[in-house]
Amino acid sequence: MKKKIISDWQGEVKNVSADGYGDKINRILRRICLKMYSKGEKNIIMKTECFWEGTMDKLRWIHLSDIHFSGDEDYEVTRMRDSIADKLKELIDGKIINFVVVSGDLVYRNGSYDAKLKNFIESVEHICNVSSDNLFIVPGNHDIKRNQARTVLLDGIRKENFKFEKDTVEQLEKDFKKYKNFFKKVKLQDEDYLYKVEKREEYNVFLMNTAFTAGTDQDEGKLVLEKNLFYDAIKQLKDQECSINIAVGHHPIACFLKENQEKIWNNFNDYNIDFYLCGHQHKGAYSYDLNAGRVIPTYQCGSGRVDDYATVTFLMGELDMNTKKGKITPYKWLVNEECWTIGGIDGRRAVSGELEITLERFQKSTVSSFEDEEVNEDEFRRFMMEFHEKSKYFDNEETNIDPKDVFEKFSNMKCNKSVEKHYHSLCRYFPIIDEIMESTLLTPIERESIPNIIISEYNKVLGKADNGNEIIELIVENIFQLYKDEFNYSNSILKTYFKILVYWSIYECDIFNEKI
Repeated sequence: MKKKIISDWQGEVKNVSADGYGDKINRILRRICLKMYSKGEKNIIMKTECFWEGTMDKLRWIHLSDIHFSGDEDYEVTRMRDSIADKLKELIDGKIINFVVVSGDLVYRNGSYDAKLKNFIESVEHICNVSSDNLFIVPGNHDIKRNQARTVLLDGIRKENFKFEKDTVEQLEKDFKKYKNFFKKVKLQDEDYLYKVEKREEYNVFLMNTAFTAGTDQDEGKLVLEKNLFYDAIKQLKDQECSINIAVGHHPIACFLKENQEKIWNNFNDYNIDFYLCGHQHKGAYSYDLNAGRVIPTYQCGSGRVDDYATVTFLMGELDMNTKKGKITPYKWLVNEECWTIGGIDGRRAVSGELEITLERFQKSTVSSFEDEEVNEDEFRRFMMEFHEKSKYFDNEETNIDPKDVFEKFSNMKCNKSVEKHYHSLCRYFPIIDEIMESTLLTPIERESIPNIIISEYNKVLGKADNGNEIIELIVENIFQLYKDEFNYSNSILKTYFKILVYWSIYECDIFNEKI
């Protein structure tokens, strides 16, 4: 009988989807599944969810973090939390939410995992119409019981290339006892892992207990990765090239030891992770890592507790499953006005209130094609003139103009060989730039506008990057984001033009005069 029900549902949804009513049927199906789940029919809901995921054209999620329940909330905190339910209902309004993330610090200082916390999380599940299977929770540093024995143990662990033994892992995991008990109540399963892949039909979630070696007042930059267990889990994504793969942890990757950071980004790159969701710093933020060869974004959620330091924020994400592009919209709590508004992530890319997502792994690569790419010279000349007209007149930036051989610059800035090949391929267009720069049609100020834009962006990213490859990509990406709406060129062509200008600036000794 159960199999017949599933078969009938699938047939109805497929038939109706062709007429444009698939989303409505899917929402009804999800509600029926949730009711059946509450009656113990877990096998049916899992099969049906699998079918439903296979029919989706959008992937949507809600991201909460650092909700810090203490059991003794004041008016401001209670008022804000009660309002989340109404805001989520308003935002969802019939949309299908695929999963919910709570990225750590469920309580304050390992405090009360009480009924209020459980009711809050279950209410979010209910509003979003997700089962506990698609509620993804990881612990934070406040979900640990701090004690002297842990502090002493961590002092001996926090060093490069530390090798964990089973007894050490088990000892550290004991301090998550209250969190694990609560996890079982909410998820109806044990939390018996440090790292785990949750596979779904068209997406996967890689869960990381980044708080495993947290628990002191000096955690930043000192967290340690259990590399063997980490690798055993993440390599399960090796054959998941066609799926969207999302990593979730509490801490930003920068909180790990330097050597561990490199290992994490390398594996994220090699095992198809598309972006990383985290919290911890109580402010919404974003960053883009390029160290492992492609851009892997981090999207950081703000806090879920009102205090003098935090920016109270939650995030709503949406991805088109066909184009692999989408957006993250942050919602910020205004304490005085006692209402939610779009915002809560600082940075130029988020000034509109929404942060664009483009999964680079699924986009046609432009980097690999630079070596053989032909640029239309007349079109490039037009672009140069347009760029002069549209660019803002930057003040002169101080720069070291000590002349150096270009390839010596690449060596000093730790660029790999692909940068040299790209440069060699694109430097043939430098005479066009020189021609425009020497034109009498331009005033002296106009001639300096483009170089100063590049110098300005270079100075912004210089201290944030570990090598010249990353610096070049960040400059190109930042200028692209500033001017992409000003031109009618394709994204790939526009980025190529900006990269030519960056290489020309290196040749002219405007940038890349330092040594990393």
